Amino acid sequence: MHYSEDTAPMKLLVAAICVLDTLHVSLTCHALYYYLIINYGVVASLDYMVWSFQVSAMVNSFVILAVQSFFAHKIHYFCRPQVRWLLTTPIILFMLAHFGFGMAVAVLTFINNNTSMLTQTWYYGVTPSAATGALADILITVSLCVQLHGCGSCFAAPRTKRLVSTLIVYAVNRCLVTSLVVIGQLAANVDEQPVWTMGLDFIIGKLYANSLLASLNARKHVQSQGSDTISGPNISAIHFADTPKPSGDVEGCRDGGRRLDVRK
Repeated sequence: MHYSEDTAPMKLLVAAICVLDTLHVSLTCHALYYYLIINYGVVASLDYMVWSFQVSAMVNSFVILAVQSFFAHKIHYFCRPQVRWLLTTPIILFMLAHFGFGMAVAVLTFINNNTSMLTQTWYYGVTPSAATGALADILITVSLCVQLHGCGSCFAAPRTKRLVSTLIVYAVNRCLVTSLVVIGQLAANVDEQPVWTMGLDFIIGKLYANSLLASLNARKHVQSQGSDTISGPNISAIHFADTPKPSGDVEGCRDGGRRLDVRK
């Protein structure tokens, strides 16, 4: 969906996600073509990883970092100044740890493309990468829900509370699918199931990309759910733009870096 009020960095982020996702699909197709067409029936080919597999893992790491950074920025912008860094610092650390572990595994498998290399990096590369990614996702969701619930408690208007509840559901749903897949990947790592790990890794980047795009595209739908006017910092990925000026009395909820104005 097109939003003319979006800033240039936002449009650049969406374009970058689309390009990276397209690149990941191309690399996945190349890997499948290599194993299923070129080397069909050649069991020995499964002992080595084709280069497109490592590159697709790198692309996934960039997609996940970009999406999690977007939501971490929203949390930082929305929080009170007193707790901004208290909430966002753990998220940033887990994000960077996930990215670092993921890139390290990709580089090591480039150096040695034998599939046994995955087993060698299992406990100091693959498993920590999945664990830190899941923790970052959970912290992002909890932070969004706490901040939204705190803002919703400032108002007595039922429509405002319903709208905030809707935003909380959106925040939870955003994390639910990605977290379940990441936890499944983590369980496969602990159980040392490389086939399941690689399979889940192919789709995890798609889930993160779609979670961001779905959050952005849901803005118009969420805005139409109520007649209340909400202005100020973005709530999660929801930005209410082109909203008419409020008429009548306006209630305000000011708490450091956040503000909600509700038109009765």
